[in-house]
Amino acid sequence: MTVVFLQNRSLLERIRRVETLLFAPVYRDVTARYRRSLLGPLWAILQPLILMVVFSLLRGVLDIPSEGMPYVLFSYAGLVPWSFFSTAVTRCGSSILSNASIVKKIALPREVFPLAAVITALFDFLMSGLVMAGMMIFYRVPVGWSLLWLPVLCLNAGLLAFAVGMVIASVGTFKRDFIIATPFLMQIWLLATPVVYPLSSVPEHWQSLYLLNPMVGIIEGFRAVLLKAETPPLGSLGWSVLVTLLALALAWPFFRWMSRYFADGI
Repeated sequence: MTVVFLQNRSLLERIRRVETLLFAPVYRDVTARYRRSLLGPLWAILQPLILMVVFSLLRGVLDIPSEGMPYVLFSYAGLVPWSFFSTAVTRCGSSILSNASIVKKIALPREVFPLAAVITALFDFLMSGLVMAGMMIFYRVPVGWSLLWLPVLCLNAGLLAFAVGMVIASVGTFKRDFIIATPFLMQIWLLATPVVYPLSSVPEHWQSLYLLNPMVGIIEGFRAVLLKAETPPLGSLGWSVLVTLLALALAWPFFRWMSRYFADGI
């Protein structure tokens, strides 16, 4: 019994240590980001709102369909999860360099930094989600049990961002070009994802290739759950989950192997 108690105590101490290591940079990043800002946390919702306005103006020129929904609601439902994914990937990519002083001095799991970056992006996502909820109330969008899929969709988007971000952080620590190019990558990825246009707009002969993009299942899932009160399309979502797990299986060992040289490359 004594041995079991000591083992459980040791496990609890490890869990508390990981929590401390993880949430300390999260708290630091969130507070530092908005400490001297006039708008504070409101900046978290500005990016999807501004993009929504821009694409709404473009819609008047390009006549983008919105599946019979108000376009502001249709586009914002796609921009909220996309902004979370894009922000998480970008912050993950630079997480090692932005914590260079800690990486050089303290021996701790390097995964803490990209994981903390994803959690920090989740704060922005929750702020944008409040606006989304307000818009759904304004437009009287019915909701149902399909909302229970939201944690699954959020987890999928976060893990995919974590996997992509770890690869960028691993290579970008030694070659800064990869970190600098990340925003351009995300812009191209945005255009290849049904964020501001419906999946039905993609030509049928391109859809098989298009659906290889794991973000398609996530964005379509969010729209189905939030705007249609339906179960996410399980085919595209299942593919997204499979790609995410495969990306994690490849990215995590690669990150751990590269992390041995981070202190030398910074």
